[in-house]
Amino acid sequence: MYDVAVIGAGPAGLAAAISASKNGSSVVIIEREPELGGILKQCIHDGFGIIHFRKRLTGPEYAEIFIEELLKTDVHVLTSTFLLDVRREQGFFTLTLQNEKGIFSIRSKTIVLATGCRERTSRQVFIHGERPAGIMTAGAAQRFVNMMGLLPFRRCVVLGSGDIGLIMARRLTIEGAKVIGVYEIKFEPAGLLRNVSQCLHDFNIPLYLSHTVSKVFGKNRVEKVEVVRVDQNLSFVAGSERTIECDGLLLAVGLLPENELAERLSLQIDQVTNGPFVDQYFMGTVEGVFSCGNSLHVHDLVDYVTWTGFEAGKWASEYAKGKLKVQKRVPLKFDSSLQYCVPQMLSFPLTGKVRIYFRAKTKLVNAQIAVSQAGQELVSKKFKILRPQQIEFIDVTPRFEDEPLEMSLKHVSSLDEREQPFKSLVCIVCPKGCEIELYGDASNPIFRGYSCEKGLEFAKQDIINPRRVLCTTVLTKDARLLPVRTDREIPLESFEKVMNRVKSIVVKKTVRRGEVIVENIENTNANLVATATLYNLSGGRTNVEARLER
Repeated sequence: MYDVAVIGAGPAGLAAAISASKNGSSVVIIEREPELGGILKQCIHDGFGIIHFRKRLTGPEYAEIFIEELLKTDVHVLTSTFLLDVRREQGFFTLTLQNEKGIFSIRSKTIVLATGCRERTSRQVFIHGERPAGIMTAGAAQRFVNMMGLLPFRRCVVLGSGDIGLIMARRLTIEGAKVIGVYEIKFEPAGLLRNVSQCLHDFNIPLYLSHTVSKVFGKNRVEKVEVVRVDQNLSFVAGSERTIECDGLLLAVGLLPENELAERLSLQIDQVTNGPFVDQYFMGTVEGVFSCGNSLHVHDLVDYVTWTGFEAGKWASEYAKGKLKVQKRVPLKFDSSLQYCVPQMLSFPLTGKVRIYFRAKTKLVNAQIAVSQAGQELVSKKFKILRPQQIEFIDVTPRFEDEPLEMSLKHVSSLDEREQPFKSLVCIVCPKGCEIELYGDASNPIFRGYSCEKGLEFAKQDIINPRRVLCTTVLTKDARLLPVRTDREIPLESFEKVMNRVKSIVVKKTVRRGEVIVENIENTNANLVATATLYNLSGGRTNVEARLER
């Protein structure tokens, strides 16, 4: 009998298992893939850990740090293991599992759902035409390129401007493919502005707003697609159709929490987030079942995913010990300016501060969000800009038992459009993604919109000589791919020559994370370093197996 069973070993699941174990509970973590880390294994780009570690890590680096932490605990790790059934009986949960050892059952006092999210497909966005090869989701393409070393297209169109699609548009371009354009049906990008900036603008990839793909042509392979402009009602504009020759269509049309298990356990599902309703302890409407990460709602930062995992693991542990008892629940209310908030309900008795994550419905400038209870304002927080693409949070300590919390937009102002900047850019130094605007004369510009000196320095450098960290992969002698990056920013103009050098590299020995692969690559003053550890090349074992043996 375990105290806590964690389903899924991505960033949320790893954090939940570590947290519950450190809280003194017996924990099992169940992962269907051979390796721990979830989707982070294929996210070789940087930008992870800005909040948690205060530095920009790649996905494999971020995952490996938590995997190493997990393997220091007493957590029982089950990889390549599938959950066939789960039932609640006599106050505990029975989980039926299958792996190479056969079918077996385990019991646990609580369950933490950390199953992540999935991508919408072409059929879910009603694209007409045949079903030729060359249509795939951005996540599938990411796996092809970053883990299998395969280039799925030479000339492609991207439908949707979700973050994974933007990141893959850049990645495909770096690997030599031609991305004709990104077509977004809405009037604004779906992804974060900093990704629009560093993935599209940096590589001169056009973004077409209020456009969509209406038809796909091709029998065995995609040959061309038809794109069309849409009006404010998202209806096709007659006469705006045009065809584009291509060999691939990349779909980045949204993510949905993976909630099959939640529904099987009879958890109530929020129709806006598509994840379970939870309270401030991340417990759902069925006692003993907790949810975290992207299975709860789709996050824009892995740091927030990790935080929810830590909290869910801690409170699952407390529940298993009999220390968390819920006597009453009330809904958390919010006004029409917000899409949703998480948690959706407040449980009593209270145990302290509550963190509320939320998304705005539309772009709000100089907004102030207030949280009140029983008619009394408890806290308010100012935001320079709120965007639908970006999750924000507010911390509040409730004062009254049995009274719901209410979130509302207290103040908002509009942009002053009298003076127009001659150039704008998005800062990528931190998650805020400040929109920095340049006014006056190009020879002596006035910078506005930055919130720190680092942002100002970034803007000054970026207009003269834009520099970025290059993240890619190199081949190993057993045909596995090793994710690598430059250990500092290099000029964008040097990416092509560095990639030409990268393609000639073959790693022939065990490599540890952070180890230098090539010093001063192509005279950029940057070293090419490994962002993951590869044990026993040609040894036939997974990294997890090798680590456990150590």
